[in-house]
Amino acid sequence: MWRMCVPAFIAGLCGCRQAEERGDRRLEPWETVSRFVEVEGHRLHVAGTGDGRDVVLLHGLGDSSVGWRFVAPDLAAMGYRVSAWDALGAGQSEKPADADLTLPAHARRLLCLLDRLEIRRAVLVGHSLGGGLALLAAQMAPERFDALVLLQPAAYPEAAEQDRWFWDAPLLADVVLGVLPSGYIARYGLKQNFADPARIPPELLDLYTREARRPGAIAAFKSQERQLIFPDVERWIRGYGGIRCPVLILWAEKDSLLPPGDGQRLAAAIPGARLIRIPNCGHSPQLDAPARVRAELGAFLEDVAPR
Repeated sequence: MWRMCVPAFIAGLCGCRQAEERGDRRLEPWETVSRFVEVEGHRLHVAGTGDGRDVVLLHGLGDSSVGWRFVAPDLAAMGYRVSAWDALGAGQSEKPADADLTLPAHARRLLCLLDRLEIRRAVLVGHSLGGGLALLAAQMAPERFDALVLLQPAAYPEAAEQDRWFWDAPLLADVVLGVLPSGYIARYGLKQNFADPARIPPELLDLYTREARRPGAIAAFKSQERQLIFPDVERWIRGYGGIRCPVLILWAEKDSLLPPGDGQRLAAAIPGARLIRIPNCGHSPQLDAPARVRAELGAFLEDVAPR
């Protein structure tokens, strides 16, 4: 969620225009059961709702399980058991200093978490960095996953590499993020995830401001940014061609964070992958175009994982 275009971020933070609520973005109560599961000595949080075949939701960088609140209730109403995790360092999960937050480590913890939850097979739905995580998990344990749904997946390292100077410079990111109020950071992050910031419900900004104020949240975000490039990343990318489960890619056409050709590039790399473009949508389709995401998810799941 807070993945940022560094030059624009340093140039200044502009306030979001207030917006009226839209019918598909109201913050209705989301009835979930929270669980805390110990994995590799750390407590991970999972928000669960519904009954039926398993759908597991994987959030992106700087986000958490709350980012699925416009989608998860409808999936549960369709007859699926939905589990939205908070990765180590995110949301209500622990945020240990010096944790391994590389994608392979997250994938290892995800598989362990699914074992603890007794989820033997599932559909993975991943946004941004969570999409990259889904791609790794599907290679590590292909027998565990019926299908993948990837929303704006961070599947290639070029976007992370362009900002390496900011995160690798001694103390630069610490100073810049250390002096900014959490509310400004949350506001900037949300603006980058919507094609039009006027569509951001004020309540959603309040929610993400609270998330950014969780103890250790900003430090964990900086640590995650610095670990986006990991050993053997090219080997995992070459492995996309070996993914055999059904794959749906939802690609927002007004994303300011990922290279515009990455969706088509990934669809060409995975045999049989289906690419659907979402016009007038920013980096987070589940927030910016939730009605479209719900419709596409529902149709795809009915085809590959009928209830």
